[in-house]
Amino acid sequence: MLPLPPVVACPPPAQTDISVELISTGGVPGDWKQIVDSGRSGPVELPVWVGVIRHPERGITLVDAGLGERNRSGEEPGFPFSLFDLNVPAGATAMEQLGKVPERVLLTHIHYDHVGGLWDLPGAEVWLSQADWEAAATETAAFPTRALGDIVRFHPVDLSGVGAKQVLGRPAVDVLGDGTIWYLSLPGHTPGATGVLVRAEGAPWLFIGDTAWVDDHLGDAQRPWLTRRLVDANQRDLRESLAWARTLKASCPELVVVAGHEPSLGRDGRPKD
Repeated sequence: MLPLPPVVACPPPAQTDISVELISTGGVPGDWKQIVDSGRSGPVELPVWVGVIRHPERGITLVDAGLGERNRSGEEPGFPFSLFDLNVPAGATAMEQLGKVPERVLLTHIHYDHVGGLWDLPGAEVWLSQADWEAAATETAAFPTRALGDIVRFHPVDLSGVGAKQVLGRPAVDVLGDGTIWYLSLPGHTPGATGVLVRAEGAPWLFIGDTAWVDDHLGDAQRPWLTRRLVDANQRDLRESLAWARTLKASCPELVVVAGHEPSLGRDGRPKD
């Protein structure tokens, strides 16, 4: 299969039997006023989504690892993130739902709620950007690189290097070499945050991690000022990445755009009825 051209108006689906679904690995309780600056308020539990990509020849690829057993037990994450409430019901982790270790995990970024499930996936190949790999050593106590290195096989990806192509206007790497899964540069929330484009049968999917927590962020809302200062690494990069995601969602109705914690979604990535 030929790779995508450098820029396309909307990504086409694939002609192979590739399926994608969302699984929730738990939730983070909060209030809408901490999440959006639109005046919306009231309690909400933000699901921690994991994308499950099933390729007929290359096995299972996860987008993020979500929350895991060590999050349920309170062993992870470390202080001060341990002060946050987490809800990881029995049977909710990716490993519990899949029943097997996937071939690979594509991390959209290295925050605790997206990596906790890695402890449950021994031997999996774990992709993350080179920029986040370097930041993990110095900037985030919630990503225990050295300890996890004994569990999984890290694969840092240089999205600024000569091997990156331009896909939908972003530097990208072809994950499987067949043009079906692309690992895209989407910095801002973390220095090396990424997205994942999947050319699945029926419809293309775009996972944007925490570039947008919820669909409101893909409209007119932003994270409140204090929240942005606490959780986002680079405001200028985030604005640019978010503007790109907003344009794609508005322009491509067939594209399933998955914000990192949108509570309305079903397993098909569409809002539940």
